[in-house]
Amino acid sequence: MEIGPIFRAMARNRTKVALLVLEIAVTTAIVLNCIALILDQRDRIHRPSGLDEANLLSVTIRPWGTDYADDDFRADLVRKDVAALRAVPGVADATAMRPTPLQGGGSSSQLKPLGAPDSAKIRAPVYSADPAVISTLGLEIVEGRGFEESDVPVETGPQILNCLVTRDFADALWPGESPIGKLIDSGSEEYPDVIVGVVARMVTPYGGGPMESRVLIYPGRPSSGSYMSYLVRARPGERERVFGALDAALLASQPERQITVRTLEEVKGGGYSLNVFLSKILAILMLLLLAVTALGIFGTTSFSVAQRTKQIGTRRALGASRAGILRYFLIENSLIAAMGIALGLIGAYALNVVLVTQFEGGKLSPTLTLAGVLLIWAIGVVATVVPARKAMRLSPALATRTV
Repeated sequence: MEIGPIFRAMARNRTKVALLVLEIAVTTAIVLNCIALILDQRDRIHRPSGLDEANLLSVTIRPWGTDYADDDFRADLVRKDVAALRAVPGVADATAMRPTPLQGGGSSSQLKPLGAPDSAKIRAPVYSADPAVISTLGLEIVEGRGFEESDVPVETGPQILNCLVTRDFADALWPGESPIGKLIDSGSEEYPDVIVGVVARMVTPYGGGPMESRVLIYPGRPSSGSYMSYLVRARPGERERVFGALDAALLASQPERQITVRTLEEVKGGGYSLNVFLSKILAILMLLLLAVTALGIFGTTSFSVAQRTKQIGTRRALGASRAGILRYFLIENSLIAAMGIALGLIGAYALNVVLVTQFEGGKLSPTLTLAGVLLIWAIGVVATVVPARKAMRLSPALATRTV
């Protein structure tokens, strides 16, 4: 068996072996965590949002003109716009809403149960929308009710507001309890918010973490002198037809504005663009590391073959088969790879703990770890076979004449 000679050969080349083991260890640690992060980003992008994404359209408006500075003018225009959008053939419903769901970021607040200490605060994305928000977005009310017209405030300034929250929001502040009628301190104990309904699920990209699904929606018809936004839900199969008709419907009543219509899938693509970019960078880094490691193994094995030409020829002259020569190098490099992978696994899990606790990165699973280890081992085998095949083709006569 070649194990004894292999270990003796490795002992004579401790520096070379140590460097290769270290290279494989670093590659293992980084590649496994790259895979975990890429899968985590993929899961975030493709997780259910709770919205009817396939049929939703986003309408954003950049107005100009002095009339838009008047609150009453804008409030009346929002009502007219929503009515005009609903009148477009193929439209199921429309709502005034700000910010646009799935756009990435937006507005958020620190919230807690009324009377609770500050340590109970959670951060949540905050939206404002009119009573049609539930039917327009395709949200599911699982407890309580949706907004009614009486919930929409008619005056500005501090006041008690009814609100909707997601199930994850409710469970974060009142685990195991019904949140209906509970009071939320959003910064003023004198004017708390009252929960009237719970939405099954609504998710928005917001930098990661549990806050992305802890959403709060206030009643309102949001607008400003420089920006207005609507969501339109088309009937199944009607989205493309509706898409081309929305801007004309709005410009007919008020032409002094720039209108942009996008599918919610396009909005989502922008919201998760950083996640896609990060996944691509990690994939490139992972491929580069694997390529460098493969080249390192290939180069080391090639050098070893050149260094041992006389030894290989002698073994061939003494009856060693070509398969035996190939097996020798495969076993040697497998042992080196095993040491590197073992060391790399320790580094991988140590690095993963930091990524998960500090940056909410993807967690390493046994399946992922096994797949990554097999990938690195397979690359090592392939990188070894090419120079090892050269060694097994050496003739005994040629090798023994080489000094």
